[in-house]
Amino acid sequence: MESVLLFVEEFSVPIIMASVIINIILVFLMVINYGITSNLKDKYKRLVKGTSGKNIEAILMEHLDKVENTHEEMKSLYRKFDILENRISFCIQKVGIIRYNAFQDTGSDLSFSIALLNESNDGIILTGIHGRNESMSYAKPIKNGKSNYSLSVEELQALDRAKSNKLDHLEVQGSRNNKEVI
Repeated sequence: MESVLLFVEEFSVPIIMASVIINIILVFLMVINYGITSNLKDKYKRLVKGTSGKNIEAILMEHLDKVENTHEEMKSLYRKFDILENRISFCIQKVGIIRYNAFQDTGSDLSFSIALLNESNDGIILTGIHGRNESMSYAKPIKNGKSNYSLSVEELQALDRAKSNKLDHLEVQGSRNNKEVI
């Protein structure tokens, strides 16, 4: 035991200096550790916020269930979207309207031809001929932008207008015999 005391007496200054340096290093490491733990505590609090004491595993499992439910809902929405997109392709999307005076001896441009087409140019042409004593209406089917029936000039113009227009883009122009093109 005397040898230990003698050793400590002889090297007391270096031992004290080494202890001070080790304490400074430990304080520095403790500050770093506190910063890291504080950051982890903040992340943990954000993770368990509003969970009333659940453990992390339960929180993660609940989150995974929510993600799976959301994934299934998205699949269902995509299926519905595909169905709606398919249905829309069969709806009227292109319109061409021509108003004209069918007979020179009548007043206004009361006669008309309307072409109503879907995305693939299938649809119908409706024509109304207004005369002095009577009015007549005709409907002609259109398949791939063409009709099996002969079309009048005005019906062809309405069909061409519909093929080049969408429902939200209608134009007004004048043409022969004071025709109004919409």
